[in-house]
Amino acid sequence: MPKKVTVIGAGIVGTVCANYLLRDGHDVTLIDRGEPGAMTSFGNTGGISPASVVPIAMPGMLWDIPKWLLDPMGPLYVKWSYLPTCLPWLVSFLRAGSANRIRAISDALAALNMPTFDAYAPLLTAAGLQHLFHRTGQLFVYRSDASFAKDKLGIELKKKTGVKVDILNAAEISQFEPSLAPIFARAHYIETHGHCKNPFGLVQGLADHFVRQGGRFVREDVSSFEMGAAGPTAIRTSSGRRGVDTVVITAGIWSRELARQLGFKVPLESHRGYHVTLPDPEITPRRMVLSVDDKLAITPMEMGLRLAGTVELAGLETPPNYERAQKLLALGRQILPGLRSEGFTQWMGHRPCTPDSLPVIGRSPKQRNVYMAFGHGHQGLLAASKTGQVVAELVGGRAASIDLEPFRIDRF
Repeated sequence: MPKKVTVIGAGIVGTVCANYLLRDGHDVTLIDRGEPGAMTSFGNTGGISPASVVPIAMPGMLWDIPKWLLDPMGPLYVKWSYLPTCLPWLVSFLRAGSANRIRAISDALAALNMPTFDAYAPLLTAAGLQHLFHRTGQLFVYRSDASFAKDKLGIELKKKTGVKVDILNAAEISQFEPSLAPIFARAHYIETHGHCKNPFGLVQGLADHFVRQGGRFVREDVSSFEMGAAGPTAIRTSSGRRGVDTVVITAGIWSRELARQLGFKVPLESHRGYHVTLPDPEITPRRMVLSVDDKLAITPMEMGLRLAGTVELAGLETPPNYERAQKLLALGRQILPGLRSEGFTQWMGHRPCTPDSLPVIGRSPKQRNVYMAFGHGHQGLLAASKTGQVVAELVGGRAASIDLEPFRIDRF
């Protein structure tokens, strides 16, 4: 039976969920304080990597963290005044990286991420957005044999999904991707990966298609719920009160507060990430390149070349520290000799991360008319398509096509 569904949050996850729900015949309203895709999705790195099944926390990471914290421009930075706030999250994060947990986490990520291209296909075709996806592979490069060896477990987890992983030496890297400086000793390449050349354009295109097909987009800020016996009966927004029947929470990092109002304490932390986009770089790799040691992603896009990465734990209110973006630019110049940066733009956004690298997906165990789909961390663009498909299955009263036990909101 068709339902009246309100989706809160119009990033890539919310917009995909809204499209899938509309395709199922529901009456769908998508609501956000800003325009679709204008927050975290705007600055996405663009990677579409089905075998991205390696948890963020891995065994041995504990020994790297002190080195990173002592370097204010390192791949991980914690604002010292924010440390007491995020310390419980960090402790849970390190526990999730124990050897006895990562394989189960990786299996759950595989179930969610491996179908990404197939799950996106009907939406892209309907909206005429197929041209935004490039399946040209991804190249993961390492500065030394030692760092390559250190990533052995991660590569094994990728191979376990069944994808073909090619290993390259220094000479093969130079031949395969001649734009790169000769500073890399080893690499691995996954041909079946790809990237989106305009993540913001993708969200906007899907949102436009959603509206053309009869969905409603409302630009309002959701602040709270009015509750009834089964769950929310209305939401309070910046424009007043809106009655609701079924609610889907897809508000990224801001889902934490909405979930709290529904009785859930979700350890959701912002991994503040930065990017710089170079409109006329002159040097552009043939495909997406990821420098594993530098935690830097280099993506060819419609608007130029995007350099993205870094994790900063500093909360939602701290102003951006664009010296971190400048660090990305400096790394880009090391990796791509002759890189032009004139006219570059810089950006910071909030990746919504749980300690175990798994999002929250499923029906609320406390409210019958609430569904959750948030906390996708560094993989929102990648995991959005299967997430949207699963949310539509649940709202439609069908069995989920993946096991949702690892994604339960009450697992914490």
